[in-house]
Amino acid sequence: MSAPGIPPGPIRSSVEAPPRGGANRWEDDMAIADGAPREHATQSDVARAAGVSRGLVSLALKGGGRMSERTRERILQAARDLDYQPNGAAAQLASRRSSRLVIVLPYLDNPFFDILVRHIRREAARVGHSLVVLVSDLEARLEESTIADALRMRPAGLILPGTRMGAEALERLGGRLPVCLLDRALPGHVVATAHMDETSAAEQVMEHLAGLGTRHIAYLTPARILHERLVDARGLACRAAAQARGMSFSSASCADGAPPALDSALTSAAGPAAIVAYNDLLAIDVAAALFQRGARLPLASYDNTRLASRPEFSLTSVDQDPAALARAAVGMLTGAGPAPGVATIAPSLVIRASTAVPGAPTEAPA
Repeated sequence: MSAPGIPPGPIRSSVEAPPRGGANRWEDDMAIADGAPREHATQSDVARAAGVSRGLVSLALKGGGRMSERTRERILQAARDLDYQPNGAAAQLASRRSSRLVIVLPYLDNPFFDILVRHIRREAARVGHSLVVLVSDLEARLEESTIADALRMRPAGLILPGTRMGAEALERLGGRLPVCLLDRALPGHVVATAHMDETSAAEQVMEHLAGLGTRHIAYLTPARILHERLVDARGLACRAAAQARGMSFSSASCADGAPPALDSALTSAAGPAAIVAYNDLLAIDVAAALFQRGARLPLASYDNTRLASRPEFSLTSVDQDPAALARAAVGMLTGAGPAPGVATIAPSLVIRASTAVPGAPTEAPA
């Protein structure tokens, strides 16, 4: 395939002599066919092959410059022969403009992030941007170094779907480049945020569980290594919605696994209990613990990932509308949407067998 901006050359015979450079160059080309890496050709390589200056190559590849058509065609043919591809990153650095967005994921375990990244990549491509994905593992020093790596790329914007950074650190970061936070809103709106309405989500979950006759809610959270700041905010929203409906509330961390967390959270249960897991990933462990105990308690979670819809789990789960989150984040960072601010996304509760009343329809938003 010709590089962008380089006209295709004439069709050649399928049998050719080894390329200029002899057998070693031929072996290099064969290695590429086998998947082995090879250094990309540069404009200097094209200049040497065409017998001209690098500056003239740059002009010819841009379609400008004063030169004979014969010289221009010789340069373009050399570029085709070397499979020259323009270095977009270098061009962006030179112009101090970037069409690159960076997203720093807190960890890779959660399939929700896979869904989210796919939507963000599509939205970025739609407005002429690319997406780079980095991972921080929610470890403070690694998160700091990962964000430093992102800054060195001079991106058009940084997307943070889960971070341990506080408001002051995020405000400082937002002073260096456009930032969009996806896990929570911040006091004073120090950076752009696109987040699910946690209050609405909790209200929908608790209304559904209260309708099943639930009197106690056990909220289970992940181990500390996977503990985003959103974990606590979600718990507060669930507590308020539960207590508003006359249900008692307790929470426990699954630091030592789901079974002891279940025991701890249900100790204070007075009357029928239900479990709310922080996300689908954790809910799968909880479902396994319930199965091992032979217990049948209503179980709801968040994210509505592929795990939730699998028939062996069939989890009632909150859908965050990742497509809307992606549109809002990319739009605010690239100027393709509203001015940076706060975008609050409406959630929906998808009811499945893990909380369904016998005989009631499932797979439908509440």
